[in-house]
Amino acid sequence: MNVTNIAEELENSHQRVLQVLNDLPESEWDVPGVSGEWSVKDVVAHLTSYELALLDALATFKGQEPTPYVRRLFAAPEEFDAAGVEARRYHTAQQVMDEYQDAQLRSSSVLASLPAAQVYEPGRLPWYRKDASLADLIHRFSAHTREQSERIARFHHREDTQGPSSAV
Repeated sequence: MNVTNIAEELENSHQRVLQVLNDLPESEWDVPGVSGEWSVKDVVAHLTSYELALLDALATFKGQEPTPYVRRLFAAPEEFDAAGVEARRYHTAQQVMDEYQDAQLRSSSVLASLPAAQVYEPGRLPWYRKDASLADLIHRFSAHTREQSERIARFHHREDTQGPSSAV
């Protein structure tokens, strides 16, 4: 696998988010139930937190130390998730979406600037996993993004599966 493949995997997960949100009515963005009590907006806020953590992880390849933000993701994931959603609680759906898209564009751009040897070299992320490569982390994040996208899709299409009794 080369950088293009892992970059493509990341891009495909981002595109899936955009695809499932494309025809989502604005009225559904704040309805709980997508993932537990989270709404669509909360899930996108959650994904935004992951994109920002990925940006921090990518910055370590440019000589920066891992930030407390990205360390918190792996040290206390439930707290990280809750804080990411809470930080955007009073943002509009459009603001959350704009922040997500900005972060995902920046992460894709930084990834494209890295040499393949760095992306696939094990042991470059000891604060994540001792033997992990950046490609491993991106694969994990991409899978997570796809999973969250599918939750949004199931939520959006729930009326299709609830049958005629729900169409009162």
